[in-house]
Amino acid sequence: MLKVLLIDDEERATDSLRLMIEKTIPEAGQVMVCNDSRKASDMIHAFQPGLVFLDIQMPHLNGFEVLEKMPNKNFKIIFTTAYNEYAIQAIRFSAFDYLLKPVDIEELQASVQRFLQSNDDYRQQFELLKNIMHNIQAPSADEFRLALPTREGVHFLTPPEIIRCESLGNYTKFFVTHNRSYLISRTLGEYDTLLTPYHFIRTHKSHLVNRKYISFIDHDGFVVLKDGSRVEVSRRRKEDVMAALK
Repeated sequence: MLKVLLIDDEERATDSLRLMIEKTIPEAGQVMVCNDSRKASDMIHAFQPGLVFLDIQMPHLNGFEVLEKMPNKNFKIIFTTAYNEYAIQAIRFSAFDYLLKPVDIEELQASVQRFLQSNDDYRQQFELLKNIMHNIQAPSADEFRLALPTREGVHFLTPPEIIRCESLGNYTKFFVTHNRSYLISRTLGEYDTLLTPYHFIRTHKSHLVNRKYISFIDHDGFVVLKDGSRVEVSRRRKEDVMAALK
């Protein structure tokens, strides 16, 4: 059975989350709580959880500082946070799951299911955590690195390196500079919300394109990129694409 640890300085938050987990997550065998971030490292060492729900904003040590103090992180992490756009963006760019407080039951169940279906590659998680720290410490969101976990390992890209993304069912194929491409097991919709602030344009339900690589729209209504490739523009998105390119 799954051992779960909740780390949050707010007792009401952990009481509520613990009750939700015990009532709606049958895989959870033991649920423990830590309300003092200074004791979190010792509690993780003693309890050996498989899944940790970690609050970001806490007194004494924030969630990222708790992780920095732990040499071995043989558990998966779901961050919990009140709304903080910058921190959430840094987490999402690093391919981590998070829950907004107050936690919604359906979102909790979906997060746990994603955890249960994921592999146990903690080495990959370590690289993703380093990327979160890079993003959090970046002077602006323009310098965030996007983590792309693949079977071969994790690749880190800045948005300007990404030429376009294409939907392939539940996967997204990234076409990037230097003739590289990566297939990621996440939907294009997830990357649409992440990359739109970085001047990416959704030309079609299956295509997301970096505006800086667009040369023009041809007579057939296709976007032509600087490398000569053509990307379809759907009829209902054509007006928005034209407006974005002006």
